[in-house]
Amino acid sequence: MVAKTPQLHPLHLTNLRDHIEEQVRIAIWNGTFKPGERIVETLIAEQLNVSRAPVREALSILEHDGILVSQPRKGYYVTDFTDKDIEEVYEFRLLLEVHALQRAIDLFTPQDLTRLQEIVNELAAAIARGDSDDNVISLDFLFHEHICRCANHSRLFHAWNSMRWQTMMLIGITLDTHRQALDQPHMLHQQILNAIVEKDFACAQGLLTEHIKDAERRARRALQKTVAQSDAA
Repeated sequence: MVAKTPQLHPLHLTNLRDHIEEQVRIAIWNGTFKPGERIVETLIAEQLNVSRAPVREALSILEHDGILVSQPRKGYYVTDFTDKDIEEVYEFRLLLEVHALQRAIDLFTPQDLTRLQEIVNELAAAIARGDSDDNVISLDFLFHEHICRCANHSRLFHAWNSMRWQTMMLIGITLDTHRQALDQPHMLHQQILNAIVEKDFACAQGLLTEHIKDAERRARRALQKTVAQSDAA
């Protein structure tokens, strides 16, 4: 399937590769490029008014991150998740985040807790303002990132961070279910934070586990809906 014209803008910046990479990531995240869709290197170069070399470099990085796959003599395609992929992503995320929480529960400083509360407050404000889905999801993700950073385990964080964009893609395809329950992100993250403040690991673990498992269920439903629509087409 040939990619449709994305909403990308010409670049006039020094580090072209990084900015090309960012724009393509955003286009994948917000659904401009759909799972399974072909990424046409020449089309991106034309739209961004750049040569093909930095585009090729950027696409190679995105392949390394797991959000693009390359097929010999065909080019790059947006990763198309299977049910097994969803299971693996969320199972790995659960293992890492629960362990990060366990390590961090006694390491959180007052400044860390203040930052987590700021993120929760920003999330609530973004929802109340009707901010873009991208902003709401970014704040949701930032809460989890801060917990993983506070675990003070560089290899754990590296492993978690390696799943960042695949996770963001999965969140992107579940936007409809997020819109149906926009009060949940703020309330659930506040509950997790309250348990962290009380150093109640068992409670925080239970809430975090349910949060991640619920995200997995949403992703599975979104995948089933996509498959059903494809079969009906």
